[in-house]
Amino acid sequence: MKWQREMTAIPTPYGGIVFRSRLEARWALFLDHLHVKWEYETQGFATGGTAYLPDFVVFAALGTLWTEIKPAYDNDPDGVARWRKFADQRPQPSRAALLIGVPAPENETRVIGGDINADDPVKGPWEDDLQTWRPCPAGVHFDLAYPGRFRSKYAEDGCPQRHGGLGDEAIADAVTAARSERFGR
Repeated sequence: MKWQREMTAIPTPYGGIVFRSRLEARWALFLDHLHVKWEYETQGFATGGTAYLPDFVVFAALGTLWTEIKPAYDNDPDGVARWRKFADQRPQPSRAALLIGVPAPENETRVIGGDINADDPVKGPWEDDLQTWRPCPAGVHFDLAYPGRFRSKYAEDGCPQRHGGLGDEAIADAVTAARSERFGR
């Protein structure tokens, strides 16, 4: 018989919010370190007659990203199925992302919708698991994108039209902060 450790979510306060788990609090801390705006469990939806409440709505550089957090891809098959159903019916324009595990330089991420090569990068029917948190060319803004910097897309809120910022270092610092935080000391 294979021994399996059951993980229990620990409600965790961070930034004036009590998150349902430390994992969710770590992602909030990660996003805060990157200065990416987010809201926690802000809006519920009815998808195919089933209630669904995304963990986060993230306002990343390339647009709105509805985000679900799971410790492992196979940890909650019913929750992943609800997320997929929501992703198909999500408000437009937007993308949906399933983030797996604690923040890391290369997380397992599944993204539905969007096309970083199109004029409107948040519209599209595709699904992809190759995207990671990347900086814009100036290293100022962050979003889920294919490995490397997200091409010539610049955020409309003043991102400098230059390359060579410290975005990769900012991501590494955010990962370290999120993974090392000892909540509720």
